Amino acid sequence: MSLADIHAHSRRFQSRIRVRNLTEYAAAALVIAVFGWMAFLIPDLVVKAGCILTALGAAYVAYALHAKAGTAGGQPESAEPLLDFHRAELLRQRQALATVPRWYLAPFVPGMLLFVGGVSFASDSGLPLLARFIQFGTSLAIIGAVFAGVAWLNARAVKQLDARIAALDEARELN
Repeated sequence: MSLADIHAHSRRFQSRIRVRNLTEYAAAALVIAVFGWMAFLIPDLVVKAGCILTALGAAYVAYALHAKAGTAGGQPESAEPLLDFHRAELLRQRQALATVPRWYLAPFVPGMLLFVGGVSFASDSGLPLLARFIQFGTSLAIIGAVFAGVAWLNARAVKQLDARIAALDEARELN
């Protein structure tokens, strides 16, 4: 890889990370706004608590994303420091993606459990108990499927980053 190639790869990677993070920050702001508004409107205390915990979970996720996977500053100009910089960035993003279930998904679990439970078992729902359990179980299954999909996509991205790191290491050995 030439210095120009490394620069181009590193710039594209940083740009993709920046766009990803901005999208995630916007999604977190939307979740905070929607669940905050619902917490204000909904009188049921369990559902209200679920909304507040979900909004707090989104705020934590935005903070953790910035801390764990924010974009780095400028790039060094010479080949070796740039190669080291790019590899370190790949490793940092890989580590963040590998731990997504802990810092990205887990913060939403308490709020989602309270919210879905509060909605499913609200006293004014008029549903028989069995229907409430079915509603609760179905909602949890859908949320679980979405969480599993997010975890799978991130595990796939980890494998892609592993391949890029290995290719970078191989290119380094050849030089």
